[in-house]
Amino acid sequence: MKPVIVVHHHEITLKGENRPFFERQLLQNVKRSLARIVPSSAIRGGYGKFIIDVPAPELTNSIVDRLTKVFGLANICSGVRVEQDIGVISRTAEKLLENQEFHSIKVHTRRSDKRFPIGSMEVNARVGEYLCERFKVRANLTQPDETIYIEIVDGDAYVYLSKIQGPGGLPVGVSGKVVGLISAGFDSPVASWQLMKRGASVLFVHFHSMPYTSEHSVEQVRCIVEALTTYQFRSKLYLVPFAEVQNEIVLHTPSPLRVILYRRMMVRIGEHIARENNAEALVTGEAVGQVASQTLRNIRIINDVATLPILRPLSGMDKEETMAIAKKIGTYDISKEPYDDCCSYLAPRKPSTWAKREDVEAAESALHIPKLIELAINNMTYEVFTFPKIKHAEHAETSIV
Repeated sequence: MKPVIVVHHHEITLKGENRPFFERQLLQNVKRSLARIVPSSAIRGGYGKFIIDVPAPELTNSIVDRLTKVFGLANICSGVRVEQDIGVISRTAEKLLENQEFHSIKVHTRRSDKRFPIGSMEVNARVGEYLCERFKVRANLTQPDETIYIEIVDGDAYVYLSKIQGPGGLPVGVSGKVVGLISAGFDSPVASWQLMKRGASVLFVHFHSMPYTSEHSVEQVRCIVEALTTYQFRSKLYLVPFAEVQNEIVLHTPSPLRVILYRRMMVRIGEHIARENNAEALVTGEAVGQVASQTLRNIRIINDVATLPILRPLSGMDKEETMAIAKKIGTYDISKEPYDDCCSYLAPRKPSTWAKREDVEAAESALHIPKLIELAINNMTYEVFTFPKIKHAEHAETSIV
């Protein structure tokens, strides 16, 4: 018996003529995820599944943990590869069940290799009968205590006990690039993760107000990006100094419109970065009605300056739903720490919740917008994150742009 992990594809199985493109990207992502613990040659592609030969049994948990973060996988199954012999398959299933406690059992077989002379239903019956006799249990096809899965494919048989749910979605990299406007809060990391799940690669942009706010929020964002990089393998984080832009807005515009004007400037700067990186859209963590700048009217006013789509995957979600996802993806514990974001710096006491376009445009007429964009862009830096980490590479590519 040779230990293997079988991973099944998620929705890419429904793709038509483009399916090979999606499968190639998914295979590449699986190999990148398992770099340095599984050699590339040990990962083999198949129609609807990949087979991963486990180099050593003690690596199984680490491999499974990494695979649970590869978008495009429906499930992850840890088992063994054996020869296509009904007796060997039956004894292997018995071995896997030895330390389990159960009173009923089900056998589920898929036989894609039609050269094997025994059909799936007969395999189920013969292996099931063998196991029921050995363990003195009964068959239950609807709610069994244990299920033995058998796949007969490409000259081999794979036997495993359980299926761990994969993250689903599409392989990162098949949907192009987006720019994620990210803070240290709960919402924007989840929004970026949602776009990764739809196959997009996310470039992160964080606006900070240092030195008027502490560097702690920037460090939190770094930790969040590092956590999210486990899902897309390489991330670039742009750090944009925003305090001088805010100072100009505070000096020359009405207080209630400040946050809306901040957001419009962020969109303009974010689009500049998007164009430089051939990104197709911006992504934000906005949810309708959550704060003053996120009323439908204000969202519309902010959208007015955009030339690219602004994606808001959390639009209809409440905070509890967002935090549940944050816990699942590993950003919750980082985001729950106190932080100062740039919008809390010089925030108005009574922000407008239902701004008028003409008022906002009149306020912006007092600003030299191209100069403010240039000021922010000329002083921003970026950092590169990789997974698995390359020695000295996490922040090694820090650079002024």
